[in-house]
Amino acid sequence: MKYKLRCLDTGDLNEDAYTLKYTDNALLQAKFNGPMEVKPLKGVWKYLDWIPTSTSNEYVAGTTTYKAEALGQSLGMSNLWVTFHGYWPEKGGMCPTGSFKDMEAVPTIQRLHDHGCKGLICASAGNTARGFTHFCGLADMPLIVVVGKDHGHRIWTKVGHPTDSVKVVVVEDGDYYDAKTVAKAIAKKLTGWQMEGSVHNVARRDGIGSLILDAAFTIGTMPEHYFQGIGGGPGPIGVHEMAERLIESGQFDGPAPRQHLSQNVEHCPIHNAWQAKRDHLIAEDYPPHDVEVYSDYLMNKGPAYGQVGGVHDILKASNGQTYVVERDDAVAAKTQFESIEGIDIMTPGAVAMASLQQSLASGEVDPDACTVLNISGGGVERLKQDHATETVEPWLRVTKADGAAMIIEALEQA
Repeated sequence: MKYKLRCLDTGDLNEDAYTLKYTDNALLQAKFNGPMEVKPLKGVWKYLDWIPTSTSNEYVAGTTTYKAEALGQSLGMSNLWVTFHGYWPEKGGMCPTGSFKDMEAVPTIQRLHDHGCKGLICASAGNTARGFTHFCGLADMPLIVVVGKDHGHRIWTKVGHPTDSVKVVVVEDGDYYDAKTVAKAIAKKLTGWQMEGSVHNVARRDGIGSLILDAAFTIGTMPEHYFQGIGGGPGPIGVHEMAERLIESGQFDGPAPRQHLSQNVEHCPIHNAWQAKRDHLIAEDYPPHDVEVYSDYLMNKGPAYGQVGGVHDILKASNGQTYVVERDDAVAAKTQFESIEGIDIMTPGAVAMASLQQSLASGEVDPDACTVLNISGGGVERLKQDHATETVEPWLRVTKADGAAMIIEALEQA
């Protein structure tokens, strides 16, 4: 293989066997043997040299980077760039299910093939599930996707899209955290199957991380600032890792972009820990009870904050900043973006844009600095106008207490 996996705690180098963990509380990182040359391919595969797979596949997902002149002018910014992930035909949008999770799915499927895995197990609040459903369906890769009670409707495809290889499981009394718990339990029982791995999956991180390669090559320089809404952390970690790779290769001057990460005001464990100057999360970082938030895509009860190589470390390395965003501010930002750019966006991008407005008001970011705003999902409403879609019917409905046993039993009877 063209890469090995380095433990960010011990420094040990290991061959990849779809390896997700090596040392407790530390991430693995792909270390590539050579430089990266942009390939005449599409999406993430343009950067194949730095994607942890043996080769490319036929599936396409990637970043569209453009200078947002009108949006920048409305914000008083002279050098604002958008990395857009979703469906936007006029701009060449390359994420067919509407979010940058498609960029995780495409290389992960190839990584699974590389290591002869029988199937994939995925837990999600919606975007990841939809991305993997789309591409696993195309690839005829067996997939069990587990979602909480409120998220089943988010797993949809275009009418007629192949889904024979996909089994959707709804935890009827559970949320995203419960879905993850059930998914991990069945992974222990199914020999040869793999968890998709979330932040521990280097194919996911480097797939998303390719967005900063697209941005740097499009802009012609490494941006000074990078804005994204954050839930679990694979995106910002992948972006920072890829930026560092690009600088170390000598292809662009550093430093890596400052990471500006935003959360809902009601549920903001990463913001609370970072503002308290802690390198780990504590119970008090979370709300004491269930809360309603503007963007539930960003609500994660176990983000990758304190691990070696995790969100704390990339915030520290990039001199980053965190923000909390009120619902009204996010709604206003969404309306402003959509009215100027002419495409709908998902709630995480609205939260990120509202935090950009905060940073300009506080002086944290110079309005003339080269800044990248990641619109991590968009064009879903537009897609549904252009194409008929249908929800993927659940294969099984389970309870969080007995979910794993119910799934295993159903598989044995199938």
